[in-house]
Amino acid sequence: MRVGFLVNPYAGSGGRIGLKGSDGVRLLNPEIPHRVGRFLPRAPDVEYLVPKGKMGEEYMKGSGKRYALLNSGRDDSTRQDTLEAVNEMKDREVNIVVFVGGDGTARDVAEVAGDIPILGVPAGVKMHSGVFATTPESAGTLLTQFVQGKAKIMKAEVMDLDEDEYRKGRFVVKLFHVVNTISFADLLTPSKEEYNYSDEIDSIAYFFLEKVMNENVTYIMGPGTTVKRIEQILGFSPNFLSIDVMKGRKVIKYNANYEDLKQLTGELKLVLTPIGGQGFVIGRGNQELGPEVLKRVRKEDLILLGSRTKLSKLECLRFDTGDPQLDLKFSGVYRVIVGYDEYMAITTCSIT
Repeated sequence: MRVGFLVNPYAGSGGRIGLKGSDGVRLLNPEIPHRVGRFLPRAPDVEYLVPKGKMGEEYMKGSGKRYALLNSGRDDSTRQDTLEAVNEMKDREVNIVVFVGGDGTARDVAEVAGDIPILGVPAGVKMHSGVFATTPESAGTLLTQFVQGKAKIMKAEVMDLDEDEYRKGRFVVKLFHVVNTISFADLLTPSKEEYNYSDEIDSIAYFFLEKVMNENVTYIMGPGTTVKRIEQILGFSPNFLSIDVMKGRKVIKYNANYEDLKQLTGELKLVLTPIGGQGFVIGRGNQELGPEVLKRVRKEDLILLGSRTKLSKLECLRFDTGDPQLDLKFSGVYRVIVGYDEYMAITTCSIT
């Protein structure tokens, strides 16, 4: 068994600073080594073929894993370097390509992988494609199951957004590839789904405004149609993909980033909606909610909103905060507001 392994060191760099993506952002993501460090201990002991430098070699040194260097790869990597690395992996007949990145990296890998299965270690901002494990640890476990012959090969969609439109609050998604990936239990995240439920979200929004909102509390309002409907009813015109801050019925900060949120004082509550089809509450499209912010709030400070349609298609809720201890902190059962004084109970997924 030979595993191709590559890292996009720029993946996810736009998340904490509120850019909603990393296309065109030439900033190294300081959280990438931590993501890789969570994956490798769970990964099987096989031979890995890795590009040079920050595209793979750097993380394998001292990991205890057997690896061989490809001719491709460099620290200041671009899309072309990813394409070259995957092509070289194909030439050397790897059984699977594992990559660390987001939807953009998935597109690049899928473009040249052909029939070789691909698996994503989640490290991007959006990750709507169906080739990503739920967490870096899950990716390691899933790869181990594949090596042992227990994971099945299945088809999955590689999707990506127009990030320029996304940053303007418009969700323009396109299917780019259908590829082979691997699946075992609930370790693989399904593709994102969109729903239309305008009547339901109006009742949710009015209930929040009339019965839940406290004038003395600062609310961090997450992205998504359901949450942003609250701001619309109050007469604001929010970006549907941004994180805004409200005190009472006033927006005090639009499009807040991680540093903005770290400066907030007083009692905080998070108003969020799970991602359709995936169930992620934190960790997909809202990376502005970094660990230092999340350490300040309790599980009880999360106010979850969602339609019955969306909730009925979710097996569980997922958290990928970037810190496994925080994921554990937010585990348990949630009462999600699904209408006017109406709730549905849903639990978090088991942490693998």
